[in-house]
Amino acid sequence: MPLIGPFSKPEELGPERADQVRHHLADVLMSPAFAGSKRAQDFLQLIVEHALAGRLDNLRERMIGAEMFGRPIDYDTANDAVVRVKATEVRKKLAQYYREAAKSPGVRIELPAGSYVPKFYFETPDVASEPATILAAETPREDAAKPEHHFPRWVILSLAATAAVVAVAIYAGFRFWHGGAPDSSIRKIAVLPLENLSGDSNQDYFADGITDELISDLGQVSALRVISRTSTTTYRNTKKTLPEIARELSVDAVVEGSVLRDGNEVRVTAQLIDARTDEHLWARSYVRDLTSVLALQGEVAQSIADEISISVTPQEQARLARPRSVRKEAQDLYLLGLQSLNTGDPRKATGYMQQAIEEAPDYAPAYAGLANAYGWLGEAGWMPYSDAFPKQKAAALNAIELDDALPQGHAELASAVLNLSWDWATCEREMKRTLELNMSSASTHAAYGNYLIRVGRVEEAIEQLRQLLELDPVSSRSLMSSGFAYYYARRYDEALVQIQRANAMGPNPPETIFPLGVIYVEKGMYQQALEQFHQLGGQPHAIGHAGNAYARMGRSDEALASVRQLEEHVQKDGIGRYEIALIYAGLGSKDEAFAWLEKSFSARDKGLTYLKIDPCLDPLRSDSRFQDLVRRVGFPEI
Repeated sequence: MPLIGPFSKPEELGPERADQVRHHLADVLMSPAFAGSKRAQDFLQLIVEHALAGRLDNLRERMIGAEMFGRPIDYDTANDAVVRVKATEVRKKLAQYYREAAKSPGVRIELPAGSYVPKFYFETPDVASEPATILAAETPREDAAKPEHHFPRWVILSLAATAAVVAVAIYAGFRFWHGGAPDSSIRKIAVLPLENLSGDSNQDYFADGITDELISDLGQVSALRVISRTSTTTYRNTKKTLPEIARELSVDAVVEGSVLRDGNEVRVTAQLIDARTDEHLWARSYVRDLTSVLALQGEVAQSIADEISISVTPQEQARLARPRSVRKEAQDLYLLGLQSLNTGDPRKATGYMQQAIEEAPDYAPAYAGLANAYGWLGEAGWMPYSDAFPKQKAAALNAIELDDALPQGHAELASAVLNLSWDWATCEREMKRTLELNMSSASTHAAYGNYLIRVGRVEEAIEQLRQLLELDPVSSRSLMSSGFAYYYARRYDEALVQIQRANAMGPNPPETIFPLGVIYVEKGMYQQALEQFHQLGGQPHAIGHAGNAYARMGRSDEALASVRQLEEHVQKDGIGRYEIALIYAGLGSKDEAFAWLEKSFSARDKGLTYLKIDPCLDPLRSDSRFQDLVRRVGFPEI
């Protein structure tokens, strides 16, 4: 673009030129290159305005760090690269803007490497063949200014041509080495457990809770994928390097940091690291009082998204910025409840969540946590369905009413309406709403995959489970979800591999006992299956599947003994009707099996949501009564 000659000071631009720069700046800030990155927009606007006003002393690294990023004026610029990192991002975005511009804008803004003072170029159509020259602010330096040197025009053109050739060669080499166009973008991230700096292990729950909330808030940025906490927790106190962790989790960057709770104040320090190079990209400390510390996670999430130039929609920005203050007593109880859920104790979690709600009746996350605990108790058969699922639904509805942007509320409502009333349409709608709010929710991908399997949409279910394992790759829980899906898809060998992988992650986690048992039954490994079921004691689900195994082994006396045990459970807590039907199906007693399936239908037993896919019911599928039952349960057509 032909340009006019240099000026040593920006005030020599004159009002007309300055206005031209400002109008062009507005176009740049509204462009796709800068859209979604408010921090980059603010940075460019700040340096341009300082330059146009002649405030060159404000365009030093330390001054920008203090003005824009809230650093103390004497902060350590050598170890805190926040300004350098943001300047690099702005240079890239400016290059992208001019590369994508459909026509010459008439003005060009550049930020030279090693400087924070922008330079302005202006088009001169009457000198179209002349080389570009610069209208610029004088770059401030910490050292003395060096004399300028002027070179003949042919030397400048020769050097420019040589530089272009070298740039092309470097680019080609980069492509050859990496097998494609260079891409330094960060699209997948892991938040490692924040370190508890209090010196009191009893405060671990607090640091873990802040970690969970940060993961949840980052997950609400739809353009970003965030690894689930169940995977990142395995790296607590690890000696592995960040590049090693990044390779295992297949992530581009890692967030690590610490939490220090001191009286009513909390200091949260977070840093973003390019895990591929171990390069620190961003770091910041925040001090908040206990009532607003959870809202802080939305601010941290927005800052990280800005730093890595991830597009955050206006709706997502609003959700991250929504007010979320709460009484510290309620917050503590909620975080203790989260800890109980994360350690597999939903009964204990219900107590903490109920106390949190008593302290703060308008606290939506506590209602969502309570719904999660009740749903878990009902799904596992540890609480009567007639108690668990209505309570789960009520708590989920309260969470949604208080905060419709909270993904967990919608996830719990989806689960409750399916188990409680076989409301397939509402279930799928709420699952999709949950993923709309948080595409990185591994538990929702697992639940949605389970829903899709139950209605017979097997390939879609497998895709959800593929996404689940991308977001939660080193989690026994996710591997078990995948294993169950393959089990219901009749792919028993693949199911067994997934459960064995889950087992390999620890000393035989108890959650793998039941899935191993049902897989062994379908592979004809009955004795191994019984060994698994017997480890679970008197749980109705285990009794029913053990009875089915006895029936298929020809040991009818033991199968009928299992029926009698389950009848006691039905009388006691209403659980076991569906499991009795499984035993009679294994015995070949179709009339008895259908009689108990009808009792399950009358009781709205959650087991019937597996009617289309449960392998234990295969002996009944050719009977016209079976298809009639499928119709009445109301499965959506596929």
